[in-house]
Amino acid sequence: MRKKINKYDIALILVIIAVSVLVLIYGSMNTVEKGKKIAYVYSDNRLVGEYTLTEGYKKEFKVEGGSGHNTVHIEDGKIWIQEATCPDKICLHQGKISKDGELIVCLPNKLMITIEDNEEKEDELDVIVK
Repeated sequence: MRKKINKYDIALILVIIAVSVLVLIYGSMNTVEKGKKIAYVYSDNRLVGEYTLTEGYKKEFKVEGGSGHNTVHIEDGKIWIQEATCPDKICLHQGKISKDGELIVCLPNKLMITIEDNEEKEDELDVIVK
């Protein structure tokens, strides 16, 4: 006994294909290119911003938290704190960062900026077995 494909089967197949294509398009639009450095900005231990550090990109923004605010500046692949309302101003003297693993911390304002390189590293250890 052979069953024929009816119009509901065709509609279901088209809906599945359409959803799959939309998921692929959305996923490709929201991925960051490999080999790019990304700055993650945290305030009060919550991620408030994610910025790709590239040449020619320039942005300045204010981050509120703790007892005041910090003005963060991004330019030419580097990120730094331009202005801070904290009493000790140590975060201003930490300078510009752009390399994987570097970070800037402002304890009074509960701000942390960290850099991560999303490039896959071939020579890193995965597991050590004894």
